Amino acid sequence: MGYIMASALSSGLISGIWTGIANYLSIFLPNLFSSWVGFVGITSYFVAGGKKEGFIRSLTSNLTGVLIGCIIIAISSLSESVVFGAAVTGVFTWLICYLAHIDLTKFSTCTFMGGFSAFATGGNWKLLLICLVCGNIVGYLCTLFGDFLYSKFKKKNSTEEEWVILKFLD
Repeated sequence: MGYIMASALSSGLISGIWTGIANYLSIFLPNLFSSWVGFVGITSYFVAGGKKEGFIRSLTSNLTGVLIGCIIIAISSLSESVVFGAAVTGVFTWLICYLAHIDLTKFSTCTFMGGFSAFATGGNWKLLLICLVCGNIVGYLCTLFGDFLYSKFKKKNSTEEEWVILKFLD
C-alpha cells in the first residue's frame, strides 16, 4: 500500500466516523454541532499543510475568520444599505488578505472559510468554535491513522511510484 492510498483510506474512514458522531450529536445539541462545519475544519487542516504546523495555522486562521465574519454581521446590521454592507465586507476582505502576511494566519483560504462559515450559520460562534476545533482534530487524526496504515502495510523494498489518476501538467 502506498502513502496516498493509506492517507485516502484513513481520511475516508475517520471522516465517516466524524459524520456519524456529529450528526448524532446534532440531534441533541442542534445549535452546537454540524458535521459540515467540521468538514470546513478538516479541509482547512489539509489546506494549511497538515501535521502540527497545519493544525495550528488552520485553527488560528479559521477562528480569526469566524471573528471577522461575526464582526461583519454585527456592523452590517447597523444599516440596511447594500452599499454600507458591501463597504464593510470590502474592508474586512482587505484585512483577511493582509493577515496572510502573518505566519499564524498566512493561509487566507482558511480565514475566508471561517468567515463564510460565520455567514452561513448567522454568526453562531459557539457552533463554529466547537466544530472547527473538532474538524481540525479530525484532520490531524486522519494524518496519524494514515501514517499508521502506511507503516503497517507499505510494500517492502518497493521502487513503485505512487499512482497518478490524471496528469495535466508536466
